[in-house]
Amino acid sequence: HLSVMLAHRLARAYGTLVDQVIGDGSTEAMGTEVAPGLFEAELNYLHRTEWARTANDVLWRRTKLGLHFTEPQREAVAAWCVANWNTQPDISMTGNPAERAWS
Repeated sequence: HLSVMLAHRLARAYGTLVDQVIGDGSTEAMGTEVAPGLFEAELNYLHRTEWARTANDVLWRRTKLGLHFTEPQREAVAAWCVANWNTQPDISMTGNPAERAWS
């Protein structure tokens, strides 16, 4: 099941729609943990419902998790998005996070 911190983040981010993101919260429903606290279920929800198309969409525009992840963790999210969403890699996953968060 979900940790208290993850449940709190998801509840704050998605409110009453959280069940659409995590299903029953089981390991099977959440899928693989792509980066700390970011599971396939959330990535798929963002892609399906909020039209996220790249890792930058997820990390900087939708969740702001890029502010907390290391470069290798951000790269893992980018690789997952390319592999699962059949999209092109983001132009840049490096640089000043504050600048990306507002782009």
